[in-house]
Amino acid sequence: MRVQVFAAALAVVFTGSAIAFAATGTRVQARPDLIVGSISNPPSVVFRGHTFQVRDRTRNRGRATGGRTVTQYYLSGNGARERVGRRSVPRLRAGLSSSGAGIVLAPSALGVGTYSLVACADGGRAVRESNERNNCRTAATKVVLKQPPPPA
Repeated sequence: MRVQVFAAALAVVFTGSAIAFAATGTRVQARPDLIVGSISNPPSVVFRGHTFQVRDRTRNRGRATGGRTVTQYYLSGNGARERVGRRSVPRLRAGLSSSGAGIVLAPSALGVGTYSLVACADGGRAVRESNERNNCRTAATKVVLKQPPPPA
């Protein structure tokens, strides 16, 4: 009886290079992978039409440099996901991160209620990434959006 063993798949990755070779001999370009590593918590209450500051750390955990992009901020809840702010992010080499602050505007048109603050790396989808589904992070606490008090 003769047994033959075949390798199902083989990939060679050179750490210092942005090129990987698959078993088929095809070149596969390494890509950046932009994620939000951390996001600050919003204030507990915000009036509609008012602003607050948010801080985040956007990181490239891929194997290639990512181009300039934005981290987009959203308020999510009550069946809505509304873009409410953004922060510019410079080119990020593999393994590096960018920390900064952005301003969030709680829209007057958004209903009163409880919302989650969400930050998404590469909010404009300007960078082709190795994983496009891990870009967003939700703050640990929620914000209550209220109607501002009437003028005195």
